[in-house]
Amino acid sequence: MTTTDLISSKLRNQRISTISSKLTGEYTVATDLVSYSQPDQVFPIHPEQQFFLDELIKEKITNARVLEIGLGSGVLSIGALKAGAIHVTALEINPRAKNYAGFNILANGLEGKIEIRDGDVNDIWKPVRGDRFDYIISNPPFEPTPQGMTHYLHSAAGIWGLDFVEAMFKELDNHLTAAGYAQIVTFAPGNAQEPFMLAGMAQKYLKGETEIKVNPISIKFAYFVDRYVENGQATREQVEEMKKLAQENDVSHLYLCVLHYNSQGKRSLAMTETTLAYESWLTPL
Repeated sequence: MTTTDLISSKLRNQRISTISSKLTGEYTVATDLVSYSQPDQVFPIHPEQQFFLDELIKEKITNARVLEIGLGSGVLSIGALKAGAIHVTALEINPRAKNYAGFNILANGLEGKIEIRDGDVNDIWKPVRGDRFDYIISNPPFEPTPQGMTHYLHSAAGIWGLDFVEAMFKELDNHLTAAGYAQIVTFAPGNAQEPFMLAGMAQKYLKGETEIKVNPISIKFAYFVDRYVENGQATREQVEEMKKLAQENDVSHLYLCVLHYNSQGKRSLAMTETTLAYESWLTPL
């Protein structure tokens, strides 16, 4: 039995997904099925990962030493290498995700090119403090989550879904090389016009040039959080409190965004809508 066969035998009932982009070409990864509902679920591939891969910057990723925060199945780290990166350091807290990522790394012939380190949910930069990278990537926890709700290890991110993003922003510049670049895909709350909370957070913390690419298809914040009640994950009272806070803060919509950050650029913020629409972005590909 080969190493790949051995790992595969421990990952029963996998979902096998194929994904591709102009820079990465086509490749395949294994994840959990949607029906696997334990807190350590390794999410199937969603439109957010496709959006991220479509947005990779060739001149920045080529020969880059990359950091991924939140490895998951490994789909983005594998994509970074296939797009031209030379090495990835990846942080992950979920043992099940590390197993899947290890399998996917081997299956794609990339052993030795991705170093997996234990993540730290209380201090996300601790495992790499003092290190700098050419390209930092992340598909972080970003789901708006009721207070006190136990959720998937990779999803809970506070009332607005931005707790993890804010923690990244606070030290992002400290971990980029002089010409370093960062790319993050996330949900972002806002009003009917734009994801203003993500924009405000970027202006507060980031010292260089920021561009937020916004998927033109948004969803209602109330619709998203009502799903917690329908799925039995939260009480009606918890969700109504979220909706009340949203109304008080002019939050009505959720957007799917990819944030690009050039640490070398002059401090600025631009927001553009993508010409390509990523539809049904709550549903696996």
